[in-house]
Amino acid sequence: MSDEKNDNKEQLNKKSGSLNAVDKQYRKLERSSRFWNKIDPANRFRHWYLGAASVTRSLFRVVAAWQTIVILTSILVILYILAAFYTGKGEFVIKLDRPMANEGFILSENQDFSDFLVSLRDDAVKNATNISIYDLPKDVMDVDGKHNGANYVAYTFYLKNKTTKAHDYHYELSVQSTAKSADTATWVMVFQNGKQNVYAQENKGGYPECLYSKWEFPFMEYAEDPKVQSVVEDADKAHITDEMIEYHEFTQVEGLYQFETVPWNAKDLVCIGSRQNMEPDEVDKYTVVIWLEGDDPDCKDDILGGHVEMSMKFMY
Repeated sequence: MSDEKNDNKEQLNKKSGSLNAVDKQYRKLERSSRFWNKIDPANRFRHWYLGAASVTRSLFRVVAAWQTIVILTSILVILYILAAFYTGKGEFVIKLDRPMANEGFILSENQDFSDFLVSLRDDAVKNATNISIYDLPKDVMDVDGKHNGANYVAYTFYLKNKTTKAHDYHYELSVQSTAKSADTATWVMVFQNGKQNVYAQENKGGYPECLYSKWEFPFMEYAEDPKVQSVVEDADKAHITDEMIEYHEFTQVEGLYQFETVPWNAKDLVCIGSRQNMEPDEVDKYTVVIWLEGDDPDCKDDILGGHVEMSMKFMY
């Protein structure tokens, strides 16, 4: 019995020794594998590639996030600019271009510049009907800011040079959009530092549009060119068409006062003006008046329901 126990114990010891030997051999192989894995070029490249790919993906995620932010910000800026400079039906917008605004030119509705801006906006006059230049208030140049009437747009504003040197500049008054040919009967009076010009599209005879009256025309004391008003001495020399004579039912033209407008520069460009040598802290005053002139032969029922949108841009 004792011999049998000794035999079993001896067999167990042999098995245990055998297992220990296998375990040691396995560990040795595992260590060897790890060692060779460390110096194996393909395996090292694989680890480097995976690491680099992970870092790259992280960078791309960061870049993509910033790109998204930049794109969204750009869209918001564009929408803001469009909202600031968009002219709705009948609206009138005044604005400075970027170089002038960046250098220090400012706009205001008040002479003290308590509310200086880089763009101004006048409201639309809805359901406006035609009027005459005689219907415009005599003090239209003396009221600051928006002072529209029932059938005309009027805006007085100021431009100031807040830079450190004198500048020349010019402006363009243009039509942004129109409907039903309302622009053909649209007249614009622009005061620049107290002197005015009245702009209208040429008549169908290719002459400047004119008005005729037994009485002198208003605002002539402010006219930049006093010769725009004259007395007709010879009907054949006057800028008057047969259509005008028929429209006004004139029987005699001689002896009437003639008021001659300044033709638009182009179909969508009312006028171009300029200012030379504006000194630092100097202020220019502007008044713009827009109306449908009832004595213009193009002021017909066909333009009812139409609109005109204008803007005035200042630039170097």
